[in-house]
Amino acid sequence: MSQPKITLHWLNASRSHRILWLLEELGLKYDIKLYQRDKRSRAPPELFKVHPLGKSPVVEIEEEDGSKKVLAETGHIVSYLVRKFDTKGQLSGKTEDDKEQIDYFTHYTEGSLQPILVGLFVNDVAKQQTPFGVRFLTSMIVGAINNAYYGKEALLQLQYVDDYLKKQHQKGSKYFVGDSLTVADILMEFPLKTNLFSNPERTSTLLGSDSLESKYPNISEWCKFITKEPGLLRANGAIQEKSKL
Repeated sequence: MSQPKITLHWLNASRSHRILWLLEELGLKYDIKLYQRDKRSRAPPELFKVHPLGKSPVVEIEEEDGSKKVLAETGHIVSYLVRKFDTKGQLSGKTEDDKEQIDYFTHYTEGSLQPILVGLFVNDVAKQQTPFGVRFLTSMIVGAINNAYYGKEALLQLQYVDDYLKKQHQKGSKYFVGDSLTVADILMEFPLKTNLFSNPERTSTLLGSDSLESKYPNISEWCKFITKEPGLLRANGAIQEKSKL
């Protein structure tokens, strides 16, 4: 039985790159359609033709009989792909405890960690895009909001994750769950590596905190390690090749 036709609608600087990485890890054939954000960091209107919310990632599945489905939301897409194609349990955990922990991180990254980071980044963009005459006032308001909530909550989340990874390292594991790459690592890459540790100086300023790398050494170590994963490198290469066309 052949696999269905899979099309990933990939948007730069978005959560869609994790889906591409997952497709690589599962050894699936796929097509990519690339989209670029505009000058205000908004997704292009073409994505509304794929899904009513105009967001990415979106995955289209076309079966042999011609039936089609459109999958949206990162957690939903990941759950579908793993359930249908990870038949050997390569990425979904070796034990029941591992499976439960992976499911937890699937929800944690989208439900707890990412919304806080989005709030921080939206506030930062608001300061940059505000007219010069009121920028100082906007910065004061945004700073107060971040100090009262987003900043404190982000630091709490990062300390929680760093403590968790420290325990994993003490067990001899470099991964989030078990002793090999799982969906948990793939999902946590975007908020930790792409959003935060790819530019630690900017993030430290944004959070009003000391150096991220010294304050959260276990996350820093994980980010450096996970960047070298072969599947992620293949995903990076796939985008580079597609961008040349």
